[in-house]
Amino acid sequence: MIRVLRAFVVLLLVTGTACGRGRNNTVDSTTNPTAAPVATDGGSTVSPAESSAGYESAITDEVVDNPTFDDFESQITGLIKRAGLPGASLLVVQHGELIEQEAWLDYSLDTVVPIASGSKWLTAATIMTLVDEGLIALDAPISTYVAQAAGTRAGEITMRQLLSLTSGLVSDDDVPCVSDPEAELVECARTLASIPLTEAPGKVFRYGGQHMYLAGAIAELVTGVPYADLFRQRIAEPLGMDKTYFVQVDGSRYTDVTNTAPAGAAVSTLGDYGRFLEMIVHDGVLPDGTRLLSSQAIAEMQTNQITEARYGNAAPFRVADESPYGLGEWLDWTAPDGTALVLSSDGSLGFRPWIDKQNDLFGVYLVRDDGSAAVDGNPDPDADDANQVYVSGNWIYELVAEALGNPLPAVKYPDH
Repeated sequence: MIRVLRAFVVLLLVTGTACGRGRNNTVDSTTNPTAAPVATDGGSTVSPAESSAGYESAITDEVVDNPTFDDFESQITGLIKRAGLPGASLLVVQHGELIEQEAWLDYSLDTVVPIASGSKWLTAATIMTLVDEGLIALDAPISTYVAQAAGTRAGEITMRQLLSLTSGLVSDDDVPCVSDPEAELVECARTLASIPLTEAPGKVFRYGGQHMYLAGAIAELVTGVPYADLFRQRIAEPLGMDKTYFVQVDGSRYTDVTNTAPAGAAVSTLGDYGRFLEMIVHDGVLPDGTRLLSSQAIAEMQTNQITEARYGNAAPFRVADESPYGLGEWLDWTAPDGTALVLSSDGSLGFRPWIDKQNDLFGVYLVRDDGSAAVDGNPDPDADDANQVYVSGNWIYELVAEALGNPLPAVKYPDH
């Protein structure tokens, strides 16, 4: 019982048909996106299947009040009130069945919140659709797509390094146009790429938005479609994520979003992000059997990409000893052979989506903390800002696993 109560405390503390896809004039518009190759190094390609067996989506707009989570509700709402936050919500799907979906206090199932770095998973998936079509190669230098980068150190960076946060780019905090709502993503990305690198590409993992900022700009250049629209066309609309979109860098939503942050400027809801995770769990396939991402793309995203890189800094909402990182997602728990067992993409405001492959489960915990809320009792004193609600970790995953009687992996993750 004591362990459960401690876990409750930590829970708060840590917490269709696709539209036409635009291309620029240099890309053959007759390319069949369902039969196009997956490009990794610019030469080796694998063709994804055109379609696969469909499935019945578990995501609904109905409240599912599972008695297993009754104690959670009382503990969560009590702690949220103490922290002065308006609410929270939780979705859990196991074995293809929605077993928990509730919103507490002032939240509803349709509450839209900024998901911060939960955006990284969405951006990696968006760009992997371009990789699937052969429009971008993971291991080709970005000078292939940005002519101005030819002959520079930045030109040697690959899309794989951008999506795995190992590009060597300077922090986006050091580039004023990144946070300027009047700037344009592509032009500002050129400025970012012109600044001397902090280290050679692929050598150091540095958590931050700069890598995916440049990745999103390259996606714009390759397709001729603004990044916010590209995400909507390729991910949100096919999945029916009607309330998920990228906003301007200052948080406003314009008709035309010219400067967004692909690594952190999305907003979403409990069910919308659940639909995204459901597609990932089903190996890139939509409920109607349409393949959104190839099996190879899913595998690349879930593979540790930083085996040769050292850690340069920790994410502000995780402990310093980071877990491995794939393409846009953390590998929180892995098997001894490195196979991902638990995946996540935490957001600094408390948003936490995760996939537990070992127990055939995925979930979304949704809360918004701007950093001003605090409650006592976090048993992890090593976490940065340990008394802040937005501090996250594997606590939600562990709490859900324990409540449902799911076994935990024997090893969190091996040395890396």
